[in-house]
Amino acid sequence: MRCFPATLQLAGVSFVMVLVLSIPIGVLCAVYKDGVFDRIMRAIVFMTTAMPAYWVGLLLIWLVSIKLDLLPTSGSGSFKHLILPSFTVSLSYISTYIRLIRNNMLENMKQDYVLYANVRGIPNRQILLKHILKNSMHTCIVAIGMSIPQLISGTIVVENVFAWPGLGTLCISSIFNRDYPVIQTYVLLIGVLFVGFNLLFDILQTISDPRLRKESH
Repeated sequence: MRCFPATLQLAGVSFVMVLVLSIPIGVLCAVYKDGVFDRIMRAIVFMTTAMPAYWVGLLLIWLVSIKLDLLPTSGSGSFKHLILPSFTVSLSYISTYIRLIRNNMLENMKQDYVLYANVRGIPNRQILLKHILKNSMHTCIVAIGMSIPQLISGTIVVENVFAWPGLGTLCISSIFNRDYPVIQTYVLLIGVLFVGFNLLFDILQTISDPRLRKESH
């Protein structure tokens, strides 16, 4: 209970970064398919997906904190301490969702309802936001829901790189000290979070997507 709020804070800021960056970039990549922006973002996505989180964290510390002296290297206490670890945690998820949203939108752009909407004279902006993006996000709901427990459990390496006083740091210290009850509780907590969020977002996807409700009858 002492360390959980710090991990929630880190995971929460990381989750916001994922949503704020991945959705608009994914939409722009789909709209400007095979353009300069799309090609650059796809190259960045392929590179960042392959980078381990601890290596990204060390690179950010070297560049942003040591070379540029813009943000603190480690610890907690202010929002500045949150920026580097949050971005490190969220980077691979941002890359994943950019690719997922882009591919889903390109697939939906080929559907008949988009053709009919164009024939009816509906503005392209409205078609893009209210129809294509909305239907593309249905398939992302469960993936986004599963990202929340993954963000919480995935901070274990990043917290140790940035000396963030959360569950990850507590778990590593418990492993070295052979504090088995703490390790067992951590594993149980992460398991419960995965099962709970998976169930919750399955229900939300069924509610939001009429096609799934129709299939269940």
